[in-house]
Amino acid sequence: MSQNRLASILKEIYLFSFMDEKELERLTKICSIHDYEKNAYLFMKGDTSDHLLILIEGVVSVFKHDNKGNEIIIGLFRPYSMLAEPAILKGIPFPSTAVFKSKGAVIKVKLDTFKEEFLRDPHISYEVIQSLLGKIQLLQHNIHLNIASSAKEKILHFYQQNGSFSSELKNYEIASLLGMTAETFSRNLKQLHSEGKVKKTASGYQPV
Repeated sequence: MSQNRLASILKEIYLFSFMDEKELERLTKICSIHDYEKNAYLFMKGDTSDHLLILIEGVVSVFKHDNKGNEIIIGLFRPYSMLAEPAILKGIPFPSTAVFKSKGAVIKVKLDTFKEEFLRDPHISYEVIQSLLGKIQLLQHNIHLNIASSAKEKILHFYQQNGSFSSELKNYEIASLLGMTAETFSRNLKQLHSEGKVKKTASGYQPV
């Protein structure tokens, strides 16, 4: 990919949207784009990375398992999101796993050079802080959802937050994302439909 095309993509990312052409040109020199197929793992729990990861295409599910082996979804991420920046910036192993739920692509940014040449910029450091705070809020919300919510509440929340994306998934895939069996998902989805809380469309179920 040409540097001009890469610079154009970087300009779309909130973290770099304020940069001028010279700054973007410097940034492109430490960036590379990597393509992934559906169901490909971006990283596994325990891995480390010396690159920042920025999602530019597709949808990524970040999850971990509880002590009973149940899958707990941390979040579904879409373009243009930074992924796992708390662990990457601290230089510690990933506490969770990330997998592509569709075909996608990620920009990888060399971390050491980024820290030295760009992270001191107040615009960038502010956006990084905001992203970190967003991850904390997302984690707190999903922990509460998985611990305190019923199966129907989890399903309804999923469709409310991921209406357009849900049409790309089979029911058993959504059930897996929510940490429940396909039978439990199907039964509770039918109940939500009969209660008028979701409706069936040509592209799948949508919240009412």
